[in-house]
Amino acid sequence: MLIWIAARLWQTVEAHCGYDFPWSASHWLPFWAGASHHDYHHMAFVDNFASTFRWWDRIFGTDNRYQAYETRRLQKAKTE
Repeated sequence: MLIWIAARLWQTVEAHCGYDFPWSASHWLPFWAGASHHDYHHMAFVDNFASTFRWWDRIFGTDNRYQAYETRRLQKAKTE
Protein backbone atom coordinates (compact mmCIF):
# COMPACT_ATOMS: atom_id res chain seq x y z
CA MET A 1 0.00 0.00 0.00
CA LEU A 2 2.80 2.43 0.87
CA ILE A 3 4.53 1.69 -2.45
CA TRP A 4 1.32 2.53 -4.33
CA ILE A 5 0.90 5.78 -2.38
CA ALA A 6 4.52 6.75 -3.04
CA ALA A 7 4.18 5.96 -6.77
CA ARG A 8 0.97 7.99 -7.10
CA LEU A 9 2.48 10.89 -5.17
CA TRP A 10 5.55 10.85 -7.46
CA GLN A 11 3.28 10.78 -10.53
CA THR A 12 1.21 13.69 -9.23
CA VAL A 13 4.25 15.83 -8.50
CA GLU A 14 5.79 14.97 -11.87
CA ALA A 15 2.58 15.79 -13.77
CA HIS A 16 2.03 19.11 -11.97
CA CYS A 17 5.61 20.40 -11.80
CA GLY A 18 5.53 21.82 -15.33
CA TYR A 19 8.92 20.38 -16.29
CA ASP A 20 9.70 17.52 -18.64
CA PHE A 21 12.66 16.00 -16.81
CA PRO A 22 14.94 13.50 -18.61
CA TRP A 23 14.11 10.90 -15.92
CA SER A 24 10.34 11.36 -16.27
CA ALA A 25 8.41 8.13 -16.74
CA SER A 26 6.91 9.46 -19.98
CA HIS A 27 10.35 9.06 -21.62
CA TRP A 28 10.52 5.31 -21.02
CA LEU A 29 6.80 4.52 -21.03
CA PRO A 30 5.23 5.99 -24.19
CA PHE A 31 1.68 5.57 -22.85
CA TRP A 32 2.48 7.49 -19.63
CA ALA A 33 1.01 10.99 -19.36
CA GLY A 34 3.77 13.39 -18.42
CA ALA A 35 4.03 17.07 -17.60
CA SER A 36 3.37 18.37 -21.13
CA HIS A 37 0.23 16.23 -21.43
CA HIS A 38 -1.07 17.42 -18.08
CA ASP A 39 -0.03 21.06 -18.64
CA TYR A 40 -2.25 21.13 -21.71
CA HIS A 41 -5.14 19.87 -19.56
CA HIS A 42 -4.68 22.85 -17.23
CA MET A 43 -4.18 25.26 -20.13
CA ALA A 44 -7.30 24.25 -22.11
CA PHE A 45 -9.52 22.61 -19.43
CA VAL A 46 -11.31 20.59 -22.10
CA ASP A 47 -9.01 17.67 -22.96
CA ASN A 48 -6.40 15.26 -21.62
CA PHE A 49 -8.36 13.84 -18.72
CA ALA A 50 -6.15 10.79 -18.15
CA SER A 51 -3.90 11.36 -15.16
CA THR A 52 -1.60 8.44 -15.85
CA PHE A 53 -2.36 6.34 -18.92
CA ARG A 54 -2.62 8.37 -22.11
CA TRP A 55 -4.27 5.59 -24.09
CA TRP A 56 -7.65 6.48 -22.56
CA ASP A 57 -7.47 9.95 -24.08
CA ARG A 58 -6.40 8.45 -27.40
CA ILE A 59 -9.23 5.88 -27.37
CA PHE A 60 -11.93 8.44 -26.54
CA GLY A 61 -10.48 11.22 -28.72
CA THR A 62 -9.98 13.63 -25.84
CA ASP A 63 -6.40 14.35 -26.91
CA ASN A 64 -7.02 15.36 -30.55
CA ARG A 65 -6.51 19.05 -29.85
CA TYR A 66 -3.46 18.26 -27.72
CA GLN A 67 -1.91 16.26 -30.58
CA ALA A 68 -2.46 19.19 -32.97
CA TYR A 69 -1.06 21.64 -30.39
CA GLU A 70 2.01 19.47 -29.76
CA THR A 71 2.67 19.15 -33.52
CA ARG A 72 2.51 22.93 -33.94
CA ARG A 73 4.74 23.46 -30.90
CA LEU A 74 7.40 21.05 -32.17
CA GLN A 75 7.33 22.57 -35.67
CA LYS A 76 7.74 26.04 -34.18
CA ALA A 77 10.68 24.83 -32.07
CA LYS A 78 12.37 23.41 -35.21
CA THR A 79 12.16 26.75 -37.04
CA GLU A 80 13.64 28.75 -34.18
